[in-house]
Amino acid sequence: MPSSKANIICLLQILWEYSDAENILSMKDIKLKMKLLYDREIDRRTVYDCLNELNQLGYDISMFEENKEGYYLRERIFDVSEVRLLMDSVYANNTIPARHSMELIQKLQNLLSKPKRKSYHSLMICRDHAKTPNKETFHNIDMLDKAIAEQKKVSFIYTEYGFDKKLHQKGSNRHIVSPYSMAIYDGSYYLICGWDGVEEPRHYHISRIKDIQLMGEKSQPMPTNFHLDEYIQNAVFMYSGKPERIKMKCHKYILDQIIMRFGTDIQIVPNDDETFIASLYANPNGMYVWVLQFLDTCEILQPLELRERICKVVRDSPYK
Repeated sequence: MPSSKANIICLLQILWEYSDAENILSMKDIKLKMKLLYDREIDRRTVYDCLNELNQLGYDISMFEENKEGYYLRERIFDVSEVRLLMDSVYANNTIPARHSMELIQKLQNLLSKPKRKSYHSLMICRDHAKTPNKETFHNIDMLDKAIAEQKKVSFIYTEYGFDKKLHQKGSNRHIVSPYSMAIYDGSYYLICGWDGVEEPRHYHISRIKDIQLMGEKSQPMPTNFHLDEYIQNAVFMYSGKPERIKMKCHKYILDQIIMRFGTDIQIVPNDDETFIASLYANPNGMYVWVLQFLDTCEILQPLELRERICKVVRDSPYK
């Protein structure tokens, strides 16, 4: 059995696991848990001494003199709402494999007291079918982070889904790129990078990268006029290509949808009682996909090429 010096560690663990503002431990509770969990018989004076030492070390413990009920750990690394937000983010992120999602959610729950963890059991069941099957995702992120820090190129195999719903190599060659940055967009991780001899930056879905290797070759520098936030904003649905000025007439019902998708850095001018004109820079290929969701409430005015492309798919649709 550990020496009496371990009492303070055991007590801290008990407070961490079992106490919060809604679950205050009495002196009797603490002594009982010390016996049941650690087989340690301690007196009240020892408990008081350990509690005082923990407070002096910076642990915010509410004492009986303050709350008139008992003792609990008042301040944690994250509060309950913050842990819930982080767990929801992990659950919703399809880039993280199901097993890793469950492990991360469990680790986040361990930041709470055990009584609080019971509120979040619904998040323990991750939907395997909606999560990436690529177990190399975390390794990819580590390798890319290292490559960016060391300014080295990487090579990898890029994959795509087949009719068997599994990932298969896309093309016959390995991709060799200069990593610039990583970004999260719509719950997925992307690598933003450059190709030798190509001015326009490219991006890859990190969960579809396999067999990544760090190369000894120095990466090419990021273009001086490249701004990551603008690139992400303009690449609707992460389609590649140069952004263009998009002008569209929209029904007021989708104003929320437009601002949530494109942010507040767009021009919005009322047109009549029911519609408005929105103007923004975006990738036409991505806008094509986006507008098809709102054909009854959104009309592309410019560029004319995009407008005609959308009109053609409507004219040729067998479901009209």
